[in-house]
Amino acid sequence: MTARVLFIFALLIGSAGCTGVASEHRSDATPAGSLSKIDRIRQEHLPNVELVTHEGQPVRFYDDLVQGKVVAINFMFTTCGNTCPLITERLAAAYHALRSPLKEKVTLLSITLEPEHDTPGVLRQYRKEHGIDAGWIFLTGRREDIERLRRSLGVYDLDPAIDSDPSQHAGLVVLGNEPQGRWKSVSAFSQPIRIRQTMERTILPPSEWPTGPAVVQEVAYQERDSSEPADLASLPAPFAIETSVPGSRK
Repeated sequence: MTARVLFIFALLIGSAGCTGVASEHRSDATPAGSLSKIDRIRQEHLPNVELVTHEGQPVRFYDDLVQGKVVAINFMFTTCGNTCPLITERLAAAYHALRSPLKEKVTLLSITLEPEHDTPGVLRQYRKEHGIDAGWIFLTGRREDIERLRRSLGVYDLDPAIDSDPSQHAGLVVLGNEPQGRWKSVSAFSQPIRIRQTMERTILPPSEWPTGPAVVQEVAYQERDSSEPADLASLPAPFAIETSVPGSRK
């Protein structure tokens, strides 16, 4: 599954006329019609599902990991072969290239697609093997919760056969500035400089975005480097998990 396919899908499905269910995990639920754009994203696309960190700590996705923060989210699994390690390396390079104090504002979240195998212990070993340090949390949990989260963020393919094949999972990073309601997507196969630039544009208000020839000339542009705002408010609320999840990822 390519990042380009997923990103175009994320931009377009808001007009599909689908209906769904809002998050039932938070007590601040409000009728969708009365919500602001930021509140709608919070209620419909940032489900407060329970996950478990690589250190074995139970956490809630919204309350503990996203609320009031800037995050970079990707989906992966430790037996992925060459693709996931490459993405891990590029994300690490982009993260470490951020200047202070921007670097300290970003939390990286990598969520496994194979929770039965990727226990906290397995994720800890993966982090150790790849030299991951503080500021980057690896997560596992119940498969149905992870699938719901993946779909809430628009990271899935319209073709159920492709979507159910973990070897074709999205090479996509979803970046969000939760308090500002500013969300972007970028291909994880982009050069680290481009990923870093997208992180900067997620953190900073548009008036402070680096622009001009210096940005463009940092590295030669490639088609897969493109990134655009991913307006989660335009996505329909996710389907109930029991009606939308394709076959098991085994």
